[in-house]
Amino acid sequence: MKSIRRSIMALAAAALVGSASVGLAQTIDDLNNPPPGEWPQHGRDAAATRYSPLDQINTSNVGDLRLAWARDLDFRQTHQGTPTAWGGLLYVNTEEGVVAFDGATGDLVWEFVEEPEFASPFAPAPRGGPVVYDGKVIFNLRNGPTVAVDARTGEEVWRTQTVRPELEEGYTSSPIFADGKIVLGPTGADFGGAPGRVVALDVEDGELLWTFDVVPMSPDDPAYASWTNPPSWDDGIGGGSPWNVGAYDHVTRTVVYGTGQPTPWDRIDPRRANEGEPTDDLYTASFVGIDVDTGALRWYRQIVPGDEWDMDQHTVPMFANVTIDGEDTRVALLATTSGYILVVDAMSGELLRWHQGAEEVTLHLGFDDDDRAIINPDARFEEEGVFFRMCPGLRWAHIAPGAFSPDTGLWYRPNQMGCVSFGAEVMPDDWEPGERAYYFETGPVDDSYWFDRLGALTAFDPVTGEVVWEFAYDYGYDAGPVVTGGGLVFSAFTDRNFRAFDAATGDVLWQQPLTAGSRAGTITYEVDGKQYVATMTGFAAASSAVIPDYNPNADLPSVVLGNVSLFVFALP
Repeated sequence: MKSIRRSIMALAAAALVGSASVGLAQTIDDLNNPPPGEWPQHGRDAAATRYSPLDQINTSNVGDLRLAWARDLDFRQTHQGTPTAWGGLLYVNTEEGVVAFDGATGDLVWEFVEEPEFASPFAPAPRGGPVVYDGKVIFNLRNGPTVAVDARTGEEVWRTQTVRPELEEGYTSSPIFADGKIVLGPTGADFGGAPGRVVALDVEDGELLWTFDVVPMSPDDPAYASWTNPPSWDDGIGGGSPWNVGAYDHVTRTVVYGTGQPTPWDRIDPRRANEGEPTDDLYTASFVGIDVDTGALRWYRQIVPGDEWDMDQHTVPMFANVTIDGEDTRVALLATTSGYILVVDAMSGELLRWHQGAEEVTLHLGFDDDDRAIINPDARFEEEGVFFRMCPGLRWAHIAPGAFSPDTGLWYRPNQMGCVSFGAEVMPDDWEPGERAYYFETGPVDDSYWFDRLGALTAFDPVTGEVVWEFAYDYGYDAGPVVTGGGLVFSAFTDRNFRAFDAATGDVLWQQPLTAGSRAGTITYEVDGKQYVATMTGFAAASSAVIPDYNPNADLPSVVLGNVSLFVFALP
């Protein structure tokens, strides 16, 4: 292992004479309800609303935005992360570390890079952003360690190895902060059959505080009986990795993560096959609400019971206050990969509202009177070589984080619509833990598998399900927007345009072409009384025909590939 910290001397200039005023002491409330000009973790606040009250840039002057500074980060990947900001410094995940910039000038402050000890099967696509808390920046390296460094110098403070390399565990997402804890969702079910877990560390020293097992490993767990065969990673039965970012509600003290599909994927595999009704395989393809103090399950909402179609429920959750039947209600807003938007009671997990959020659904057909998901029985596989027209398909309906504005009451959701011809493929009989655990087949598709658009930014009323406005186009779209007190929604797009929308009407008020396509998150922050808007580009390669980057029926150029770059805009 080799760690490199470059440009430490640049810190002195930035801190002493630069525009960044590095005030890094924070309280827990600073992470729950950050000061207006700060963005200390991926969703800005712990609830992951991606709402900023800043209004210096607003609907009347956004057309005057100009580039303040830009940095090519000198590596290429399809970056899916979000910058974070505190005390005048901007922090960005890189391939194997974090880099810090002066938020006003773009001057490099420090860089942390670590060569991994072992090869990782995961593409370097960090989701979320580094957590900034009380003088530390905390982040995950994809091969397993969670690392805290000094926010001023990049010098390591602590590290904790939280994964099992022999099971190909690692990280494709950043941690979140939850009441003095750093909470993590390791991945590994696809590449090594690892059982899913949510892990909490002490933010001060990295000590392991609790673990929630997505896949129950003890007969004492009530979920154990929901599996055909007892879950055991020795036999390859498990899965459920919570591989995207979660959210934390400080009001109810509840952590929520989405979980992945079971392993093996296919119910025709003898390790999962059963006679009669398919088993649920809890708590896979679900959202789980966890007590932040103990790690105990508080509630769960399973979206695809007995999943055999890779329907990971990995969309980033969010907490908000909404009015239901005249009462102010604390809720979790959950968008499903299967095509729905849900409003769930934050404390109990009760399903309060649900709405279809996709043009066509053929797999998950809604919820019954007991709020249990209805799965199309015709989608169940009985043998290999048989295909099902699955809508939404492998591009999933909802993936990226959305944004919620308390000013408009609207939920701004990136979403996509396309179908896939999906078939089962059994894992090899001699499969062993640590080997690739995802097997499926795809069949031919025709024009009916595509719609008038592929991607869209949609403004939903989460209570009524009304679509108030929608910006739709033929490229895929799964970047993270931000909504502001200035009445604006900002987002980068796959067609390499950075756009600003009127949050109330959806009118495009400003746009700027950038250097490459983007799936990254956008933020806004303030330094010395000046508001900035930061976004990222970066596309490593076009996707396959199974998960294309644009509607193949549309006459469009391919996505522009390019290095990961950071662009920061401000008013003149």
